[in-house]
Parts: sequence; structure tokens; C-alpha cells
Amino acid sequence: MTRLRVALAALIVALPVSAAQSSIERPAAQAQPVKGWSAVAGLSGAEVLDMARTLPRTADAAGDQPWCDSAAAVQQSLDAEFDERMVTRRGDGTQLWGSDVMGTWTVVLARADQTNCIIASGIGYQDGANPGTFYAQVGLTG
Repeated sequence: MTRLRVALAALIVALPVSAAQSSIERPAAQAQPVKGWSAVAGLSGAEVLDMARTLPRTADAAGDQPWCDSAAAVQQSLDAEFDERMVTRRGDGTQLWGSDVMGTWTVVLARADQTNCIIASGIGYQDGANPGTFYAQVGLTG
């Protein structure tokens, strides 16, 4: 299981689910506060972003670096595992992906070499929310 799957699976387990709901549905009234973590413990999102600009592709990330793989592999994982879709992209090459169904979000660096790297992820995503809120959670303002 990739590091992304392990990290986001742990976040999803923390989402509240009532007996009348499926595990991926939650009403807006139970919205989680926005929380986020960089892909490398102890580093800010900006530090992880700088690191990811030159990392090689790998099927699984080591504990001290973000997961970088083909754009297609990362996008497929975010879609299949978390029902996340791209919300916005910024001039620095980062993209915000989010799932209103799961309440998860991910910041991805999309490099020119068709490699995507996971920079940060979190919970508390809702459609229509200000993307800057999620970037700010992991120190990627601007």
C-alpha cells in the first residue's frame, strides 16, 4: 500500500459516520474543521514542495520524502481511493484536489516531466470552499 493510501486511510477512519449512512456519505451539518499535514513529518509544505521538484518517481515513498509518480498514477489513486478531483491549480505548479464525498483534500505538485508529487493532505474539504484555506493549513500561502 502506498504511503499516500496509508496516510489518507488513517484520516478517513477518523471521519464520523452515523448508522444510517454509508461510510462515504456525510451530511454537510457534520462537516469537519479543515486540518492538514505536509507529506513529510517535521517539514512545512513549502519545504516539501522544494524537495519534490527534483525527486525521482517511485511506486512507494520513503518515510522521509513525498510520493512522486507518473501524473496518471497519482491522479488515478486520488480518484479511486478518495474520490478526489482537481479543484484548482496555481502558478507555482501545485494543484488542490478535493472530495466533497470523503471530505479529504490533497496538494499535488505537477511537474513538467509528467510527474506528480504529493505535498500535503488533510480533512475538512467541502465543494465551494476557498482553496487558499487548504494551502494555508500546510504553509503554502501566496
